[in-house]
Amino acid sequence: MLQRNLVVVLIAAAEWIGSVGCRGEAATSTRAVPAQAGLRAAVTVNEARQSPGNGTQARRPRSDAAHQSFLSTYNNPEAGISFRYPRNYSLEEGEVQEHSFFLQRQEELDSEQPGAKLLVTVLIPEDAYPNTTFEHGSLQLTISEVETENGCQEMSFAEMMRDTSSAATERGTVLRWSGQETEIAGTKILERNYAGYSQGTCYQFRLTVAAEGAADPDGFKRNADVMRIMKQLENIVASSHFAAKSPAPPAEISTEAGRL
Repeated sequence: MLQRNLVVVLIAAAEWIGSVGCRGEAATSTRAVPAQAGLRAAVTVNEARQSPGNGTQARRPRSDAAHQSFLSTYNNPEAGISFRYPRNYSLEEGEVQEHSFFLQRQEELDSEQPGAKLLVTVLIPEDAYPNTTFEHGSLQLTISEVETENGCQEMSFAEMMRDTSSAATERGTVLRWSGQETEIAGTKILERNYAGYSQGTCYQFRLTVAAEGAADPDGFKRNADVMRIMKQLENIVASSHFAAKSPAPPAEISTEAGRL
């Protein structure tokens, strides 16, 4: 009887130990699953960081987008023209406020080219090329109503007959240009005139770059690269787009004026 009770106790003890062992294994297995899942997730994230996916390409700046953000756009629908210019350049419509030897004013146009209108002036900042002999850089656009393209060319190049050639804008419009280089009082002046004809209008671009004739002997100033600076202005001309002219909006008439 005693032996039978002992056998029963041993069997019960064995079953209890087995059940505890199974629960321990189950708990260990349950804890291992999230750990392995977390490991797989970490591997996936690391692989995504190492692989050159679309996210990496999207963060990489595009050179053309950066170039576009550096530019501003001048658009004059009434005159049928638009162009792009560096954002740090200044732009003045109509008569220029700055009195400079290098800039053409409306009163000069009235005497030299009756009927011509100074549309806009683009100025390179004076401090754009520090520690160089750079003095001035500008682009001036004038428009004139003419009947033929030949009349536009004759009017544009009456005073400039050197280095005459042609160029095309990025939209395919052909412009004729003529240039000359002079020196006045120790200042070198590089000029180029571009002219294009569209819809009975002659568009004239007058480009001017001026620099001191010699660098500072003490070495504080180096010679300005006037050809490279002129190229910046020519890029503005090349970006020009000629379109159909839009009529000017009608002037607003006040109620009081209508009653008179």
